[in-house]
Formats: sequence, C-alpha cells, structure tokens
Amino acid sequence: MAVSDDRKYTREYVYQLLEGVRGKTLGSVDKSNQFARTEKSEKITGIAGDVVEQSVFGYSRDSNQECDIEIDGQLTELKTTGVRVPKCDLKNTKGEIGASYNVYLGAKEGISITGVTFAPTIQTDFLTSHFWEKAERILIVFYEYKSYSVVPASAYAEFQIVDYCYNTFSDNERSKLQSDWEIVRDYLQDIYNEYPDMENRYKHLEGFTHVLRPNLLLIELVPGFKKKPTGSYQKPRYRLKQTFVDYIVRGHFNRSRTNCEVELKESFSSYAQLDDRCHRLSDEYRGKTLTELKELLHIDTEISAKNFTAQCVIKMFGADCRQLNQISDFTKAGIIAKTISITPKGGRTEDMKLKHIDFDEWKDRDIDFIESEVYDYFCEHSFLCPIFCERGNLKPQRNNETKNEYEMRSCRESCLTTFEGFKRFAFDDEFIKDEVERTWVDSRNLIHRNELEWVFEYDEKGNKLVNKSGSYVGAPNFPKSSNYKVFFRGGASVSTEKTRTECVNGIRMLPQYFWLKGSYIADKLQEIPYI
Repeated sequence: MAVSDDRKYTREYVYQLLEGVRGKTLGSVDKSNQFARTEKSEKITGIAGDVVEQSVFGYSRDSNQECDIEIDGQLTELKTTGVRVPKCDLKNTKGEIGASYNVYLGAKEGISITGVTFAPTIQTDFLTSHFWEKAERILIVFYEYKSYSVVPASAYAEFQIVDYCYNTFSDNERSKLQSDWEIVRDYLQDIYNEYPDMENRYKHLEGFTHVLRPNLLLIELVPGFKKKPTGSYQKPRYRLKQTFVDYIVRGHFNRSRTNCEVELKESFSSYAQLDDRCHRLSDEYRGKTLTELKELLHIDTEISAKNFTAQCVIKMFGADCRQLNQISDFTKAGIIAKTISITPKGGRTEDMKLKHIDFDEWKDRDIDFIESEVYDYFCEHSFLCPIFCERGNLKPQRNNETKNEYEMRSCRESCLTTFEGFKRFAFDDEFIKDEVERTWVDSRNLIHRNELEWVFEYDEKGNKLVNKSGSYVGAPNFPKSSNYKVFFRGGASVSTEKTRTECVNGIRMLPQYFWLKGSYIADKLQEIPYI
C-alpha cells in the first residue's frame, strides 16, 4: 500500500510543521475554515483532527483503511487526541506552566484506530492486518481539552495544541495488541463459518462486542454491534483503551514516571496467560500464613502494616515496587489489583473506593450515560483480587480489653491469616445497566431537579451530632450504601469546612467518590471460582 505524493513527508519537515503550531489554538491554525461548519452544527465529531489534517498537513480527510501519511518512507497514521489535567491534580498545577504543567496531563479518551473487518475473506494475519498497518507507527498530536464538561464544536477553536509524539509499541505491547486482535478474529471466524448468509450472520453477531469486552487487554470495540432502526447495522471500530492511551500520554509528558513503575519480569499478553500465572502462584502459596509468607518471600515490612498483604502479592509476582498498581502491565489494561480479606465463610469484605466524581459531567443535561466517563470507567476496568482469609480472632476491641491488649491480640491473631488464591472479575453489562446507570440517573436527578440537600445526623435527643473536628456530622443526600451497590462517599479522612472543597448546587461537601458495596463484592467473589 502506498500514499499519494502530497502525503509523503520527511521527518524534518514534519518536525518544522508541528513545531510551528505547538502552543497555538486550533482556531488560529484553521486555514481550511473547519470551524465555519460550526455555525450550522454544534456537534461535529473529529473537528480537531480535521483541523490538523486539512489545515496543518494540508490534505483532505477520508475514511479509507489505509494509513494517512508517509514519513521518510514509513507508513504512519496521524491521530489528534485530547488531553487534560484530572480534576484531582488541578491543585498541583497552580502557578505551573510549560513542561512542569504538562506532567499532569492525561488522556481524555481512547484513540480510534480502524474499523473491524466484517466482509469475508476475513483477515487472518495480524502483521498484515488493517489494524496493525495503522497502529504500528502513530504520529499523535495532543491538544488540551480545557473543559470538564461537553462543549460545542465551536469551543474547540480555543483549545491549544500542546505537543506531539511519534509512537511505536514495545514488543510486550505488540504481543498484547496481537492477542486482542486474534481474540476478535477467532470469534468472527467461528460465526462466519457457522453462518455463511450475511443477514443470519449479522443477527448472531449482535452484542458480540459486549461478549468480548472482558477478554481484551488493550483494545475495545466501539460502538456496539447492533441493528439500527433503518435496518442497517452499527459497526464497531478498534479503539485503544483510554487506560492505555493515558499510559502513553503520561509517559510522553512525564518521562520520570518510569522511575516509579515496573513491568513484570514474566509478563502476559492475554488474560488467559495472566490467569495461568496466578494459578501457578496459587499452587505455590495457597494455605500459607502471613508468618510463613513473610519468611518465604523475604519481606521486611511488619505483618501488622496495612499494606503487608499487598507486599506479599508484589513479591509473588517478582515485582520491585511499593504498590500493586505501580505495575505497568496492570495500569495499561485497566486492571485494578486489590487485596481482599474474607472470613472463613466468605463474608466481611470492606466497601471499595473507586473513581472521583466529576460533577461538571453530572450537571450536563445533554450527555447520555453511554457517553459518560463513568460508563467508560466501568467498561474498561477489571479487578484482580488476591484473597486472604482471616482465620484468627480479629474482632473489634472488647469492652473489657485495654488498647494494648487489643493491639497485641490483633498482632498475634493476624499472623494466622492465610493466602487463598486469586479471583478476577469485570463488570458485566447487566450490572452496569442495573446498578451503575441507576446511581447515575438518580444522582443527576437530584442535581437537575434541585432536590440535592445536606442531611445532618442527630443523637437520640434530637441534637446535631458533632465530629472530633468540631463540625456537624452530615452528608449530601446522594445514593448511599444502604440502598445502592454503587454509591457516593466523601474522600477525606476528616470532614471540616476546610476539607469540604466540592460545591454542588451551592452545597459544600467533601470531594465525592464512587464506592462499591462490600456485600456485593463478597457475594460476587463467592460466585467466582479461584483462578
């Protein structure tokens, strides 16, 4: 495959071209008048990419599956994507400019690569596929999406081109991408073989993107494959997950990040390989007490330390880091590694803190659930849960027990805790629809209908309760764990006027997070066999 002569460039020319627009707004470089179209339409998908392609590089947009350009004889895909500072990091950017500001930038969304091939003869070789042809070398132009809510297409004119990078994938990343692509290929091939008639085949493919989602590490298939009211089918594209693109973005802007991240010495290119690794570790360490694990794994941390079980798992994997989620193999794929403590009967799992809530998105009346960051989060993330069983007497401090006696008992009995193995789960479509969307809808209704209010807590005499900091105890009436599996909870250790930095509908509150109900996790894990 070749590109036309007007799309062939030298690396030096591309460098001069992009250096010339770095720091400028998309509107100021729009020589092809792309933003004139916004006078008739508020929503134009891909307008930032149109500006870069047609105004900066000077070629017309097309929908072909071939690569966009050629640089020094190498076919290259040109992608334009938004980056922004997560709201939780905004406090760190005050007074920062240039590179010291950019280190906080992360990916706003995933990067679409190419359409999934549906017409036989189906592609069988990854290295010659349309996907790899377009993904092997990508020139990425970053612009800062300077908003935390959905904006009309015209607003993109004020967004600044921040930087660019020429991205290629490591052998480890390529093997993961290949495994993902082959999972899709094999699934489609089986359907093609069984249903040669196109209409019958398409009928049996409906919803297949959701079936494959839990099995894919670095890519996702969007939108879902379904029949439209017109009778035609909505077909998906391969897209690099937001978690993976975020890894690329942060690696570009924050080169020192690699100092606190590690790759596994024995990596994995599929969930099947990860499961096999976890199974082997379970066979080796299942039933071992914390005391035995401390000795076997040469752990310096004291057993009483809060992160001791996590240190056990890190050592099992042979990783050299302090936290499980510093393992880049996990962060790229959106795998959240979370140690879980259970009783011998499988109960008493703690609530799990998940995602910080962006209320600018909540206030937007026009955004649909499936377009929200919350939907993406629950679709893209999965959990790897090393399970520990607390077999000792770890009940709360008794009335007749001194603090010293309680601490000694806790230290003594915690040593009896045993490692049981690994379990892994992802959020299925039913849970996302029934639980996550329910929380999304109900909480947004409180905001949009002005029904959000602060609820104080009272003692049995009707007096407002006061916490240790001297502030009245209370919380906004967002979904609570008593009635929801996905609920809201503040994210600070103490609630004071100073720590209530979030303001919604004029009500000051702690920064709010999504939490997953502990009883749901316990029930879910009991349904899932050990890997």
